[in-house]
Amino acid sequence: MKIRHKVLTLLLAVFVVLALVEWGVEEMLLLPRFEQIELEAAHTAMQRIRYGVNQALAGLQVSANDWGNWADTYRFMQDRNAAFAQENLSLAALKQLHLTDVAFVDVDGHVLAWRSMDAPAGAPPPAEIFPGGALPPGSPWLYNLRNVHSGQGLIATRRGVMLAAVAPVLDGFGHGPSRGMVFMGRLLTDVEVADIGARSLTSVTLEAQRRAGGGPLSIPAARGPEEDPVALSRDLTHVYHAFADVEGLPVMLLRIDVPRTITARAATTIAYARSFTFGAGIALLVFILVMLDRVVLAPLSRVTRHASDIGAGDDLTPRLGLQRQDEIGTLAGELDRMMDRLADSRRRLIDHSFESGRAELARGILHNIGNAMTPLGVRVANLQSRLHEAPAADLERALEARATEPDGTDRQADLDEFIRLAAAETAQALRRADEDVAVIARQSGLVQAALTDQLRTSRGASLIESVDLRALVDQSLEIVPDLCREHARIVLDPSLHDVGPVRVARTVLRLVLQNLVINAAEATRMAGRGPDIVRLAATVRRVDAREQLVLTCEDAGVGIPAENLERVFERGFSTKGDGGSRGIGLHWCATAMNSLGGRIWATSPGPGHGATFHVLLPLPAIIPVPAVVAA
Repeated sequence: MKIRHKVLTLLLAVFVVLALVEWGVEEMLLLPRFEQIELEAAHTAMQRIRYGVNQALAGLQVSANDWGNWADTYRFMQDRNAAFAQENLSLAALKQLHLTDVAFVDVDGHVLAWRSMDAPAGAPPPAEIFPGGALPPGSPWLYNLRNVHSGQGLIATRRGVMLAAVAPVLDGFGHGPSRGMVFMGRLLTDVEVADIGARSLTSVTLEAQRRAGGGPLSIPAARGPEEDPVALSRDLTHVYHAFADVEGLPVMLLRIDVPRTITARAATTIAYARSFTFGAGIALLVFILVMLDRVVLAPLSRVTRHASDIGAGDDLTPRLGLQRQDEIGTLAGELDRMMDRLADSRRRLIDHSFESGRAELARGILHNIGNAMTPLGVRVANLQSRLHEAPAADLERALEARATEPDGTDRQADLDEFIRLAAAETAQALRRADEDVAVIARQSGLVQAALTDQLRTSRGASLIESVDLRALVDQSLEIVPDLCREHARIVLDPSLHDVGPVRVARTVLRLVLQNLVINAAEATRMAGRGPDIVRLAATVRRVDAREQLVLTCEDAGVGIPAENLERVFERGFSTKGDGGSRGIGLHWCATAMNSLGGRIWATSPGPGHGATFHVLLPLPAIIPVPAVVAA
């Protein structure tokens, strides 16, 4: 991946991470905080409703206290004046006081007078409040009656929940003794509940109420012991509060509905902020990318393209010339200076390589000529030995003695016989010398041809000739030293003749075969098992529509370890350990085969099991052998 793409990916990743962080902060910190504020406001609204209910009870308590501390009420509780009850316990008076029920209770808890908006005059008081016309023994109002205390609270009736208040009956000046108590009640209707909500600026609903004789209320679970139950819908927050009656039992469940305007506005504000942040982030990202591309990426790409062009081509002269005062400018300057040093090193390396190549070529030529000169030297030495052993000097002295010896003597006959025998021996020595001279001339010609071909190869490609492979092998064996022949019996496989004429670099291939045969003979000698067979074979195969000549030289010598099968072709590598020119022949063979588009490799079962050298050479063409037609 290019660095431009990496930078873009990194910036996008950072942008995505920041967007996720912002989203997490908004969704997990800001919105929950607004929701908490909204929930606290909803609880505050419910507190206002509770305060409104308490205010309604307090207003009812004021009316009860006024009637209780009224001298006419005090006298009525003493003389039971029916006119007072008829005049003051009228429907008009109840409407004026916004009451549903009014009752006067004596000190024993019995109802002396009672009037209700929902019952006709003279009807008995409700049994759920005054069973049998009196306060029940467990009624909490008995405590207020006996202790001359006012009281207020909610009570469950068959008609619904009632706001109730009681006050002791005093003499009008707040003095006693108490003659009983006044009971005032007002049913908590939907209108009353709505009025409480209106005064509290909250929408409130009577969710449930417990009627006298009914079962307990079903109250939603609260999140905490001091919190009211809460339910959330899409647009409203619902808060519930259960009110207890005077006995401490749940009697009424009110629900307020608070619009979720805070959350909605917060969500809208956060959405605007998110959009702005996203747009600003995109703009910042584009700006950073443009600036990075102009300041860093484009110059860096230019430096990279320059380095790639130099690496892909062969021209070391172009220079960047990038004038910058930052790290990229330093890098470009160092690259230009490195190219200067590299070009100088290349020039010196080419010069050194040329000289090294000339030395390597000279070593190869000298090695191959040395291999060829060895049998030539042996032939010359043999010729010198034969000429030295010829009785030429004795024959010359015998001829001188014969010239001075008279005819017919025995000494003359002996000299004539000696001259005949010496002449015959000298003639035989000359014939053998002539054979040696012919071989020496032929071997000298081979050496001259090898030298000429090597010099031609140093100036250009090797000369490709059409040759008979068997004859080429015979020529190669002629320049193999006689000492090598003493340690190895060279066997030519019939395949050498079957291949027929081929077009190859004759001199190069002949020298390669010579090196292989000499190495095979030396490996056989080092094995110490006496003369053994070195077998030469050949075949032609077709690979990818191209014919290739494969030659093999197999010996039964010391073998080659697996780790040395490739190293034997390295320059200077040798397992013979006797210095001199060792490690040159096989290296030269590998170099020569590579220059002809072929290759050479070795295989061996292991030390002590011999080795086989394989030579592969592409053939320009195979010349067919004409068929011989019998006469």
